[in-house]
Amino acid sequence: MARRIFSSMGGVIVLMIVFSGWVFAEQPKEELAVISQHQWVDYANRIFIYRGEVRLDWKDLIMEADEISAYLTEENTLMKIVARGKVRITEKAGKRKAFCELATYTPEDDKMVLEGSAQYEDEFGNTLLADEIILWRGEEKMEATGSPVRATYFLEEVKVDSPSGKSD
Repeated sequence: MARRIFSSMGGVIVLMIVFSGWVFAEQPKEELAVISQHQWVDYANRIFIYRGEVRLDWKDLIMEADEISAYLTEENTLMKIVARGKVRITEKAGKRKAFCELATYTPEDDKMVLEGSAQYEDEFGNTLLADEIILWRGEEKMEATGSPVRATYFLEEVKVDSPSGKSD
């Protein structure tokens, strides 16, 4: 009986050691999922190029384009994403959309540069058309350049109810 208890305890200790690796393992890494018709990888330079009806899903963004390149750092983190040809970018929450011919995203500063017939639409239906649009996503600001830059805003009406003509 004593031998049976000892062997059972030994089995439990071994299982605890084996499973403790799961408890103390690194947290899950961020997932970058890509679907395409063709993939080319340069492991030495840490560049992944996808061509043909490409769809990239990362964090809160979905990017679709003819070609998307993902560049990784030495630490295996995302350095930048470059999308070319019929680029469509959508936030998963559906709040904002962007279209252009060339988009470059850098996660370090959460900046997106849209070039070539760039178009941006926010959750209110406001649109911005320009040659280049720079979005600082985390800071909720943007800059547009081009000739001309065209913005369309949908504003709320101000109700004037008082006899003085001033709004309440």
